[in-house]
Amino acid sequence: MRIAFFDFDGTLIVRDSGRICALPSIRRGLVGPATGARLIGTYLLSKLGLRARTDAMRAGFACYRGRTLDELRGHMQALYDEHLKRELSPAMKARVEEHRAAGDQLVIVTASAFFFAEPIARDLGIDRAIGTDVGFVDGLCTGTVVGDILDGAAKLRVATAYALEHRVSLADCTFYTDHVADLPLLEAVGTPVAVGPHAPLAKVARSRGWTILPHG
Repeated sequence: MRIAFFDFDGTLIVRDSGRICALPSIRRGLVGPATGARLIGTYLLSKLGLRARTDAMRAGFACYRGRTLDELRGHMQALYDEHLKRELSPAMKARVEEHRAAGDQLVIVTASAFFFAEPIARDLGIDRAIGTDVGFVDGLCTGTVVGDILDGAAKLRVATAYALEHRVSLADCTFYTDHVADLPLLEAVGTPVAVGPHAPLAKVARSRGWTILPHG
């Protein structure tokens, strides 16, 4: 058996889900105006290099505070149906089907909250969605991260653990992503694929002879 690991934002979907869902989340009442303004501001600053990527992620997780898991799953399904599904990458949908036909395990590994990736996993028939763990107390989300945000080295750790659990070498795995932050896992798998990559990852991929896959 082989495993195909997939990033979520910018990979399975063409654009960043936070950017797509910020305003719809405010309209749905999932995010209050003040929290929404803070989220959008932090996101924009991270894109300018003035805040860390993880700062923007933590601002996003704070939006879930006070909701039950069932409520959050309902919101995520609605956001996927109404806004994210149209952003699915045609190239990645084809790759998912190819891996399924080959009998590979299909796994999303994302820095987004685990429940954010569940709708796309169901829609595409992906076996497992592993995302950043968010805390719950008395059934309500705390809006804080439990453990590490699954970015960079943390993404490598969870993928390594999953492969070990299923007795698969990372040399027999494929990983698809758009961002250079995922370099640790790209370097560890046997088949690294840069999907519609940002310029820094495109540069690395070209220099190492990795496959570069456009979304179209």
